[in-house]
Amino acid sequence: MKLAVANIKGGVAKTTSSIYVAEAIVHRGGSAIVYDADPQSSASLWADAARDNGEELGFEVRPANLSTLSRLGRGESPEAWQIVDAPPQGKLLQAAIEASDFVLIPTSDSPMDLQQAWAMMDEARASRPAAVLVVRAEPHTTAYRQTINALAEANTPRFDTIIPKRQAIKKALGSRPHRLYEYRDLLTELVAIAKDLSGGRAER
Repeated sequence: MKLAVANIKGGVAKTTSSIYVAEAIVHRGGSAIVYDADPQSSASLWADAARDNGEELGFEVRPANLSTLSRLGRGESPEAWQIVDAPPQGKLLQAAIEASDFVLIPTSDSPMDLQQAWAMMDEARASRPAAVLVVRAEPHTTAYRQTINALAEANTPRFDTIIPKRQAIKKALGSRPHRLYEYRDLLTELVAIAKDLSGGRAER
């Protein structure tokens, strides 16, 4: 499964989601590689900081460019998940989408973030299946209810899994996530998507 985690807006947990999904795959007994295509190098910085703190992530983080994205998955085990932490714009974003099997679009329950997620959805779905993941959610707020209702009214594909706003996740930068919270449930949904895309072929 080649998964692009993308949004044209920054600060919507693209890197966090990439890292947590990869760690959930490892916890489940699979293997994953995160490709850091964002100019801010957030995934690489996360891995380096964890290493500096005496921890190793359960997977490899590799820098990505147009060349590496065009060859995504070549030479790797077919069971290994390739996760691209995509940049917010430009040729690298388009390359990340085109290299993927599926695009995961994280968004908070902010109206502004949702507008950007819809723009990303339009761009992604021109060539690849995609769905929105609501992250940093505050389920008891009006903003959250409005976001969920707006997605439903627009028939926007979204994951059933909601990632609530958690200080533990916010503070996880630079460490190996040991508690995966709702990202375990997200992986279950992603595995089902991977099976559908591969015609039922089993994936870890």
